[in-house]
Formats: sequence, structure tokens, C-alpha cells
Amino acid sequence: MEYMRVWTELDVEDVQQHIIMVEDKYGHCPGCKKIGIELKELSNCPGCGREFKYVTSKDARAGKHDIVMRTRKKLPELVFVDYDDYERVTGKKKAESLFNI
Repeated sequence: MEYMRVWTELDVEDVQQHIIMVEDKYGHCPGCKKIGIELKELSNCPGCGREFKYVTSKDARAGKHDIVMRTRKKLPELVFVDYDDYERVTGKKKAESLFNI
């Protein structure tokens, strides 16, 4: 099976409340800041109980898809979100809230 990026509208706040950030072998929860989360068969944060629906990784930048494939094998039920898109949209939301736009 091959991977390709697909654009779809998502509720940014829902993504922020249900995302896990992954590195090579472990993840961290942006909600409670827990690090070193084992990825295999993970559906909730062991620290705060956050339900994970989405996953992203800084390592997936510039077309590096090996981290995407490894993560998809460990967490096939989660939707992989492009990190650059996630950072751009959440940064824009933060700026809007600062300036009351």
C-alpha cells in the first residue's frame, strides 16, 4: 500500500485535544506533557487519560515518510496529521486569540 496526503476539513480544537506527538520510538502528550509514552496499542494517555485520535511527528517533515509508516504500524487506528500543517494552523489560532481577531 502507498501513502499520499489527503486534504480534509478538521476541527482544529478537536485535533488539539486528541493528538499525540511521536518521535522515533516514543510519544508525548501535549495535554499533560508526559514523555516516553510507549506507542504499541495505545489509545489513551497513561498520564491524563486523553483519548488519542490523531498523531503527528516533527520527523515527518520534508517528505520523510519512514516515521509515518512505522507509526501507522504501531497505531493504525489514528489519523496521521502533517506536522507543518498542524503547527501552521494552531499557530494561527494562537495569534488570532492574542489579537482578538
